[in-house]
Amino acid sequence: MLKRPSSRRKTSKEPIALNLVPFIDAMVTLIGFMLFTTSFLAIVSIESPFPHASTALTEEKLKQKPLQLTVSLHENDSEIWSPFERITSKKIPHTPEGQPDTKAIHEALLSVKQQFPDETKIVIVPTANTTYDVMISLMDNMRMVTPTDPPIFKRNAATGNDELVKALFPEVIFGNLLGDS
Repeated sequence: MLKRPSSRRKTSKEPIALNLVPFIDAMVTLIGFMLFTTSFLAIVSIESPFPHASTALTEEKLKQKPLQLTVSLHENDSEIWSPFERITSKKIPHTPEGQPDTKAIHEALLSVKQQFPDETKIVIVPTANTTYDVMISLMDNMRMVTPTDPPIFKRNAATGNDELVKALFPEVIFGNLLGDS
């Protein structure tokens, strides 16, 4: 007796048609939502130049002994100093919460700016465990002059007039990002 052939061989395979309409609807909705929400985001960047060295330029600058104002964050305090000893070193203890005292640092930087009104650069040396929020808060306090600060004037070389300083140290440079200080 012969076996009957399988019915699966004889069935014709019909092509499967995918219904892409729901997928396209979902994509259009998501793209519209993303475009709508990105208009509410404010993206702000703070430029920090890379330190660069040229031997001829460095030798000329070292003859003048630059200020090279530096704020070093330590475990229990912050220190404002200059490697060429153009200012006296000042240690500012952290707040009871263990965070740098940004208000006291700002006040100390105001007195430095009054001594050196033409200086625009400041080096910040954080520790490895310094948080992002602390870094941004410090940078804001180092860069901006608040309305309650005493006025600081600097002489414009072109006009010879005294002009009001609108920023403390706008050029923030990071130093020793990998080391523990």
